[in-house]
Amino acid sequence: MKLIRILPLILALTILQIAFAQKNANLWLRNTAISPNGSQIAFTYNADIYAVSVDGGKATRLTTNSAYDTKPVWSHDGQQIAFASNRHGNFDVFVMSKTGSNVKRLTFHSADDMPTDFSQNNDAVWFNSIRLDTNKSLLFHRLGELYSASLNGSTPEQLTSYPAYEAKNTSNGGILFEEIKGYEDEWRKHHTSSVTRDIWLKSSTGSFQKLSNFKGENRNAVFGSGDSFYYLSEKSGTFNVYVSNFSNPSQSTQVSNFDMHPVRHLSVSNTDLLCYSFNGNVYTQKVGERPKKLAIDVGGDQSLLDNELLFVNGNVTDMVPSPNGKELIFIHRGDVFVTSVDGSLTRRLTETPEQERSIDISPDGRTIVYAGERNNSWNLYTQTIAEKNEKYFVNAIELKEEILLADAKESFQPKFSPTGEDIAYLEERTKLRTINLKTKKVTQIHEGENHFSYADGDQQFEWSPDGKWLAITFYPNQYWFGEIGILKADGTGSLVNVSKSGFSDYSPKWSLDGSMIYWASDRNGMHSVAKTGPSQSDVYAVFLTQEAYDKYQLNKDEFSFVVDDKDDEDKKEDDNDSKNDKKKKDEDAEKEEKKLKPITIEFDNLHKRKEKLSLFSTSLSDALITKDAKSLLYLGRIDNKANLWKLDLRTKEIKSLGTYGRGGSMSFGKDAKEVFILSGGRISKVEVSSGKKKPVAIKDEMSFNLSHERLYLMDHVSRQVKKKFLDPNLHGAPWDELSANYKKFVPHLNNDYDFKDILGELLGELNASHTGARFRQANAKGDQTAALGIFIDDNHKGNGLKILEIMEGSPLINGSKKVVSGVIIEAIDGESITPDLNYFALLNRKSAKATILSYYNPATNTRWKERVKPISIGAENELRYQRWVKKNRDLVHTLSNNQIGYMHIRNMSDGSFREFLDEVMGEEVNKKALVVDTRFNGGGDLVDDITTFLSGKKYMEFSNGGKVVGIESQRRWTKPSIMLVGESNYSDAHCTPAGYKDLKIGKLVGMPVPGTCSFVWWERIQNGIVFGIPNMQVLDIEGDVLENKELLPDIEVKNGFEKITSGQDEQIEAAVKELLKSMD
Repeated sequence: MKLIRILPLILALTILQIAFAQKNANLWLRNTAISPNGSQIAFTYNADIYAVSVDGGKATRLTTNSAYDTKPVWSHDGQQIAFASNRHGNFDVFVMSKTGSNVKRLTFHSADDMPTDFSQNNDAVWFNSIRLDTNKSLLFHRLGELYSASLNGSTPEQLTSYPAYEAKNTSNGGILFEEIKGYEDEWRKHHTSSVTRDIWLKSSTGSFQKLSNFKGENRNAVFGSGDSFYYLSEKSGTFNVYVSNFSNPSQSTQVSNFDMHPVRHLSVSNTDLLCYSFNGNVYTQKVGERPKKLAIDVGGDQSLLDNELLFVNGNVTDMVPSPNGKELIFIHRGDVFVTSVDGSLTRRLTETPEQERSIDISPDGRTIVYAGERNNSWNLYTQTIAEKNEKYFVNAIELKEEILLADAKESFQPKFSPTGEDIAYLEERTKLRTINLKTKKVTQIHEGENHFSYADGDQQFEWSPDGKWLAITFYPNQYWFGEIGILKADGTGSLVNVSKSGFSDYSPKWSLDGSMIYWASDRNGMHSVAKTGPSQSDVYAVFLTQEAYDKYQLNKDEFSFVVDDKDDEDKKEDDNDSKNDKKKKDEDAEKEEKKLKPITIEFDNLHKRKEKLSLFSTSLSDALITKDAKSLLYLGRIDNKANLWKLDLRTKEIKSLGTYGRGGSMSFGKDAKEVFILSGGRISKVEVSSGKKKPVAIKDEMSFNLSHERLYLMDHVSRQVKKKFLDPNLHGAPWDELSANYKKFVPHLNNDYDFKDILGELLGELNASHTGARFRQANAKGDQTAALGIFIDDNHKGNGLKILEIMEGSPLINGSKKVVSGVIIEAIDGESITPDLNYFALLNRKSAKATILSYYNPATNTRWKERVKPISIGAENELRYQRWVKKNRDLVHTLSNNQIGYMHIRNMSDGSFREFLDEVMGEEVNKKALVVDTRFNGGGDLVDDITTFLSGKKYMEFSNGGKVVGIESQRRWTKPSIMLVGESNYSDAHCTPAGYKDLKIGKLVGMPVPGTCSFVWWERIQNGIVFGIPNMQVLDIEGDVLENKELLPDIEVKNGFEKITSGQDEQIEAAVKELLKSMD
């Protein structure tokens, strides 16, 4: 009888468990943290923190703020939970009771803060942040430190100068942490290199012990009972849980045995019950037992809206004016819109979660064409005004969308021919094709044999005014210098090079009268010192006939005679015509105009009829030649803003028609009487004759399904990788299976932070550098901590901030010279700084604003006030960087008795190369040797510049009367050098030392460099997320692919934690020692 009564209860519980399991089957449950007593599990779902029984079941939502809450951490007594939230723009540390009540903010700095543990007595929260390190440390500032925030609200205390990530503490004072050594995406997997994370223990005595020995990733270590600790490692090929002990850390045992996907977010209870997330689910496990997946019910309403209202008032990504002169077609957030030219009427033309782009409009203004990524392919679509008696898209009753081209090949960037009968487009990103609108016949125009599409939309072509020709940018060789060529639009004939230049030529266009082709060229403009840096460009043109060229050569007076003669002939002809004849001629002329006047091209000596049209070089954005071919309009930046210049091609008179941010693109309106400019996501209209400027004030709104958009973007990212990744085999990743797995979580998301992590996990499976996704929510009202450019004495425990050191360039430095080390800042804008106050809150949003500081000098017993303007955190970081470089240089000078110079290359850009040359050929030019520091360099493209500069040889001397006054090479380093490298070298900062070593220029000193030498395209997708696709391999002198090929230094030296944080750089010491030895 008892069994009969129990069976229904068992059945009910089973059904309930199945229901729970079904509910969280595809939920993205992450950031798991088990309570110390093992009864509760905190986790995150859809930007909030939940708690659930260790057995699963109904979860309780602990946070309900609209911000993104993450990273829950339990106090050691299990009564409180710390977490991170971006409620004030950046991620700060908060604390709440275990039930979600009594939420309190603990940090007030605009750096991101992530909690890792509570102090042993639960009166403070430990967290990682990138802030101002101690003044003793020589560690680079971008890796971060460990801090402790007291629950009483005082200014956080710095615990370590080294980046002790995910730090955990014990009652005996030990710290268990991950070592961060360089830059790599958090979710990258499967790599084995020097940059992968390791587990370390700092004992209470201050000694350090490395606990992990696997060369791949080792993360997320937690204390177990007794002598044990648990951590995550990729020893098995993917992240699993391992257990080891402090007395013999070289021996470890695998606890979990998952494959394909990684275990994340490990925590452990006081009874060694493990908790972690795996593939969106929450698990618990005991050593020696099978893992248990919890069935969790997160409840009903999860802030998942079917549609959200978004405003359309900017962020335009593409635009084309209608020939009717009254409408503009544009793209906003991947959809096609039409607006009246004054912006008063706006209409959405496509409502798809997929992206549309590359719009154009037919010559009659009744059909638009665009590319759309639908059904997992880029296809071409047209949309036409259906009723013949209607003229405008903005108010047409019926619009008809049709598929123009949809097949297995990617097709985009469509452009109507001037006749409106054909459309030119790109097939598979580099092959130029045309398609006839009636017959749908596709014609091959150019195969793009040497073309490479680095980023979508980077191939350029334009129709001639008569529709018979196409001008293109093409690449005749492997040197990446573009040339301008023309091709017949019927697919016959061969490509004709019209620019024939050794410089970069790009963006061809045809003058509306068909007399010339014009384009941009960097032949005459100022170039970067670095070969691959930015350069200024000019507008060049080639005249298609000798007559047109001769006409251009005439000066104003000569040209006036030609015009007068022509006018006289026209007048005589008109006088001889009757009124009826004149009317007939006008009608015939109108018909003839509609037929399009054929263009004449004289190919003999065509490239020699080339002229520079622009008056001066600029950072050129776009250019147009007016309909009468008398004026050149070009949008170019000389300083920080781009000017729209109007140049009279005959008189060379020039004037500015206004400024447009950093630049943009231009298109003619009806009859080329006005120009529409797209700049900074906004459209402006400019009258060509007067220069009068008027914004197109678009104001509209759109109902948008963000969940559907994320599903599409998931497919988009997956397909982009398959199309563009540097290895066609995707490094062996089962891509379709992985993509399908992560996509199943997307419908349940309500925010882009989680979506960014899902993309990161997927891209991380490629085992490649330059992957992952980036996202930061814009918050104009968010915190912006200002800085004073000083180091604070942490040993000072009284009121105020005691100045330990003032950085060179600090805003506190002034003519009074009263502010020195030892002075105490007692108040900021009248608010006293007490020990229980977090003073960062007093500096919020005060950068560049007059701020009153109250000072006290204990040495002189004087008090006074001064008005200062605090600087931004970014500006203070620059002061820190320059201080770091100076300390390194002083160290090299001291160790070498001033014989050896030093210079750090902060990144591989033109600006950094200029700094490098300025210092090396300036302050350090007379040194006998040079230490070149490339550590903590995130890349760019200077490999050829640096290796060329450092490989200089003296092969000539200039002398007079026996006095040597100069040498060749003059602008290259001809003396010995050595290069510092490390785990933090990335991208081109791997290519550069690899080339330096292969060319045997000098030795490498430091730590192995991870194999990250590859090219990348960072694509910004329509919701603001940026993701990376490494799209081109680099092969070294031996023909080996450098991606994932670790570069070993000639002399390996690791900087110990205790030494580098106290101001001793062992790598610099070794480099100087080696150079001195070679100089003997």
